[in-house]
Amino acid sequence: MRRAAIILVLAGLAGPALAQATTPQAGAASGHSEADIRALVEAARETAKAAREQVDYARVVPDILTQIHAKLDKLENKLDKIENAIKAGARPRR
Repeated sequence: MRRAAIILVLAGLAGPALAQATTPQAGAASGHSEADIRALVEAARETAKAAREQVDYARVVPDILTQIHAKLDKLENKLDKIENAIKAGARPRR
């Protein structure tokens, strides 16, 4: 769903830029050169690439954190067992 939103945004940004680049007098009338349009399109591509990487990172990090949390829970349970065993084995002092 996020990728679809990113694609829609990029299409919205790149569509007018490409339309201006294809008309012969669009660069002169709008004050933008063809190189400027290409730079904008390239910047949009780089932005999309960074957004994709961020989405991938956002998907992976919670998985890793969940795994770490599960390991910590297991360690906590083992420590509780050890603590209970020590308490049970200790003789009450008078």
